[in-house]
Amino acid sequence: MGKYIKKIIASLFIFVILIWNIDMINANAYVSEVPELNAQGVCLIDGYTGDILYEKNSDVQFEPASTTKVMTAIITLENCSLTEQVTIGENPPYADGSSMGLQEGEVYTVEELLIGLLLPSANDAAEALAEHVGGSVENFAKMMTAKAHEIGAVNTTFKNPSGLHEEGHLTTAHDLALILQYAAEYNDFVRISQIDEYYYKNHPYSDGSERWAINGNNCAPYSSYAQYNYPEYVYDYLFTGKTGWTDEANHTYVAAAKKDSQYLIAAFLNADNKAEHYGSVGPLFDWGFENFITKKIVSLGETLDSYVINNDVTIPLTSDRDIYYTFLSTDNLSPSITVNYAKKDYSTQTINKGDILFENASLLVNGSTYTNVNLVSAGSRIYTTSVKVEETVNSISSKKFFKPSLIAIVIILIILFFNIRRSIRRKIQYNKRRRSIRRKHRF
Repeated sequence: MGKYIKKIIASLFIFVILIWNIDMINANAYVSEVPELNAQGVCLIDGYTGDILYEKNSDVQFEPASTTKVMTAIITLENCSLTEQVTIGENPPYADGSSMGLQEGEVYTVEELLIGLLLPSANDAAEALAEHVGGSVENFAKMMTAKAHEIGAVNTTFKNPSGLHEEGHLTTAHDLALILQYAAEYNDFVRISQIDEYYYKNHPYSDGSERWAINGNNCAPYSSYAQYNYPEYVYDYLFTGKTGWTDEANHTYVAAAKKDSQYLIAAFLNADNKAEHYGSVGPLFDWGFENFITKKIVSLGETLDSYVINNDVTIPLTSDRDIYYTFLSTDNLSPSITVNYAKKDYSTQTINKGDILFENASLLVNGSTYTNVNLVSAGSRIYTTSVKVEETVNSISSKKFFKPSLIAIVIILIILFFNIRRSIRRKIQYNKRRRSIRRKHRF
């Protein structure tokens, strides 16, 4: 009996070990281990969906240093033309930190100052743009903060356009990733950030020497400076980004990378070791590309549901936009897509193709709410109080549409047939009576 119990216990123990190992294998297949990261605040998001793929203190506030200049560029691009002339004021030449050597009274184009802002990270260029756009550095900083909150970076407050240390000048890794996601929608931002070096041929230094702007993005494959000085940091799929450093903020960085159809954005704040910091950028992007896949699950104009007006008329409801979804690389890439929305009565209203019939419908992926979508009418239906004319596009067959008219025609034909038949019978009877009367009169 004792041996029997021991065998049962041993079998159960082996079973538990096997199950545990299977779970561990599945977990390892699920997501590989995240690389070692030196930064205190980290956030990796999908560039299409904004989904957070990895985070480390992503909502904790840190100083952004010169990654601030991404927002400075956004505000400038949204309020100026690139060819606009900027006269350098009294204050920018005295900006602390990195500088492109601006002098009071010089005239540059907005694009030339943006090049100085994003390539050598010039603080004097940041202040010159701030004064030109906002009237003052203080007002420009308020514009920056308002824009950050507008795009969802609600834990961010800017106090200046350069990123120099100032009390209350703070962001989070998640916010910083969202800010670059927004900036990357501007082709001019991406294009300028990818310039390797720029020669200011009309603006030599006061001693007559040439003025150049050199791209200092330590991980950029388009930067000769990075390839020569930091080849171990260069990441081939990176297409835009901004570095940062101050004594108070430590090393900061935000960058975006694309590989095949995938698009990722990573933000790093408060890293105290430069080599470990920039050395972890490529591995984190590789981890994201290896473990996640982003796929378009709904296309603009794709039918998601239908609205039934009556037995004969149905209006297809289509999506007003493309919708992307981020999957684990081990997931089923053909999810169930459904929509939920509060029903409305359109039975006595005219509907035009392209009308939004249901706003902010919940779109569910595999039964879980993922995002909101507007449902657009793919057909038309005209309604009047006296006569109802119903027409749908791509919704009902012509047989159904003309069925009421056919019935009416058949009824009319039947009535006409019987009326004609009755008329003929009456005429025959009348003629018979006339002949009968004529015979009587003959005799």
